[in-house]
Amino acid sequence: MRRHLPELRLDQSSDPPPGELLKVGGNGQRLPGAAEVAPHQPCIAIPARAEELRRLLGASIDENTHLTAHVRRLETELRRSSVELAKLRGDLRGAVHDALTDPLTGLANRRSFDLELRAVGARASRSSPAQLVMADIDHFKRVNDAHGHDVGDEVLRIVGEVLLANVRRDGLVARLGGDEFGLLLSGASPHYTTRIATRLCELLASRPLVVRGHPEVSERITLSIGVAGWQAGESSAEWYARADVALYEAKRRGRNRISIARTLELQF
Repeated sequence: MRRHLPELRLDQSSDPPPGELLKVGGNGQRLPGAAEVAPHQPCIAIPARAEELRRLLGASIDENTHLTAHVRRLETELRRSSVELAKLRGDLRGAVHDALTDPLTGLANRRSFDLELRAVGARASRSSPAQLVMADIDHFKRVNDAHGHDVGDEVLRIVGEVLLANVRRDGLVARLGGDEFGLLLSGASPHYTTRIATRLCELLASRPLVVRGHPEVSERITLSIGVAGWQAGESSAEWYARADVALYEAKRRGRNRISIARTLELQF
């Protein structure tokens, strides 16, 4: 025979107050003292209908897709802007370089030289001297007249290379125009500067200059050089003028030589 289990019944006559848990015995009766206060729980509204859940889920996916696409567009624009910014920076560096460089020799030009002359003069002091050297190719017009401007341009390039190779790296070598060059030696002593100027004259005068691309041309090139050390109280224009006077003194005395500028007498 099948054994009948006792039936579980709930007493509907006396429901427990809200917030209580109901315990029942095997006969369906509530056990004495069985009511307990349930802890307060936050209530989350969950739609009961599956269609509403699907609609909310679809809206969330669409919103995430739109946000992802927007972020990708921003990343693309940022990359494009970075490339354009790098190009602009490169163009700016190139423009500055061109503005301060002599196109024929690749040396600093007159504008760059004038800027550096003022800066070196402002930094110079009795404990940190500075020297200005002006160099001019002797009888350069004769080279142009005899061989043409192509050969003359190549001579200018070669002389510029010789100057640059024999001046220390913290010095500035510039082509000031025509066949005139300028050297700025910050922190250099008069003895060092005179020795460098002498070496430059000897290097060029010691043997004929062979012009690249023109093996038939062989010219003896010499330099006239004027040297002026910075003096306290003088302007960059006064400093330049003393070196220029020394240069023309070297030419007046026969060229292929060095002339040291006179000390400037300042009145206060």
